[in-house]
Amino acid sequence: MEENVVENNVDTEKRTISRGSILLLAGCIILGILFDVLFYGKPFGISYPLFVLGFYGVLLWNLKENIVFKWDFAWILSIPILALSLTYLIYSNLIFKVLNFFAVPFLILVQTTLISKNNKYQWYAIKFVEDLGYSIFVKPFKNISKPFQMIGELISSKSKNKKVAIISKIFIGLLISIPLVMMVVVLLSSADQVFQHYTENILNFINSISLNEFTGRTLIALLVSLIIFSYIFSLITSKVKEVKEGEITVPLILDKVIMVTVLSTINLIYIFFVYIQFAYLFGGANYALPPSFTHSEYARRGFFELVVVTLINLSVLLVNLNLAESMSKIVNKISRILNSLLVVCTSIMLYSAHFRMSLYEQAYGYTYLRILTHAFMIFIFALLLTSLYKIWETKVSLAKAYIVIAITAYVILNYVNIDVVIARNNFERFQKTKHIDVGYISILSYDAVPWLIELMNDKNKDIAVEAQNSLYNKKQELSENNYWQSFNISNYFAKTKLSKLNLKYKEMRQER
Repeated sequence: MEENVVENNVDTEKRTISRGSILLLAGCIILGILFDVLFYGKPFGISYPLFVLGFYGVLLWNLKENIVFKWDFAWILSIPILALSLTYLIYSNLIFKVLNFFAVPFLILVQTTLISKNNKYQWYAIKFVEDLGYSIFVKPFKNISKPFQMIGELISSKSKNKKVAIISKIFIGLLISIPLVMMVVVLLSSADQVFQHYTENILNFINSISLNEFTGRTLIALLVSLIIFSYIFSLITSKVKEVKEGEITVPLILDKVIMVTVLSTINLIYIFFVYIQFAYLFGGANYALPPSFTHSEYARRGFFELVVVTLINLSVLLVNLNLAESMSKIVNKISRILNSLLVVCTSIMLYSAHFRMSLYEQAYGYTYLRILTHAFMIFIFALLLTSLYKIWETKVSLAKAYIVIAITAYVILNYVNIDVVIARNNFERFQKTKHIDVGYISILSYDAVPWLIELMNDKNKDIAVEAQNSLYNKKQELSENNYWQSFNISNYFAKTKLSKLNLKYKEMRQER
């Protein structure tokens, strides 16, 4: 990857090394220790947002002279970063815990690259991927040896900086003190039994620490400190020449007459399809279906195919909006009308897919895949509305809008609490049909505990026993985690509810 980096002048770099870099190194070492305290051997909880806040504290303190706060995309990213970090405190959904483990660092990389002006390209340009690649694969390791060079400078007698000389003398003094302290402690322990008691307790605690574990934890903390230092130091000392928005152009290679012909053809098909939806699906089977078709089977099929067609239509629309050359006013107006008609037909097909999926859920229950399919269709609908606006307002940047919509949609999806939606809807369906997959409810997060408690009290003994066994297992899981770093609101409320129940594991009845 080509790097167009302009380094600061030598005097500025020396000043950074002698003052700011020492503070940066100290802050990164604290972050390394904090990483060990918060995360080693402990599930994520309140620890995650605490570490993110600690990282930003060190980052902003050291970048305070290089950044300017303004209400733009880079600083607005603070909202989703904080919101996604807090999900580790609020919810216990395992899927989003895994996804956010990658999403939060990715958004942090995007934000820090932008606010420090280490990007060559605009954040909505395709080539911004180059800036991100450099931030991910180069910056965390580019200056990883710098702390060792600084330590060498600190203990070097050739240093002319008074502050550096003082720090080096303190460091040397500490090294000399170690053997003296050890000898004095031994003598004082022999002289005083109480002092000996406390020193023995300290030594016993030290002896209880596994050498392998201590070494591993130290190395991990050191590695985290070095990577964070290297990344922030790279942001401070490197500047790039930004490519202006106008320099990034997309060639118009498609003939608009051809695209108008394509749009006219597929829109005719979609108009007929939309007519069928209103006649046979939304109309409540007012029209007779072909032989061998039942309305329930007809309504529950085809949602995935419709979603695929929707994506194809969105792709055709984007190609037409971005790659078709402008022609006469009449052709351009016809193209806009046909594009708008495509959006309308696609939206109706999207609603048809949503309607079919809803009927399918009523018949077979609610799952992650089915709920996420609904969410994805809503997301596509938002993109279609934005595209419709773009058709008539050509100056609008779809890339900007799509990125903002995608980030917003992902954050909202985290806070919808899909586990609660699945558990509540399945329980309501159970009350009507007396059918429920207790095993599926059992694999949901701790947010589903209230509905399992309701099922435990059901008259159907098999359902009640399966629900009780699931609650028993969840209670055992929660009792094993008592670290304050892993505190989670969802876990806390579930633990509180389960503590009031006298749960025992029961054998399921064997079918004869």
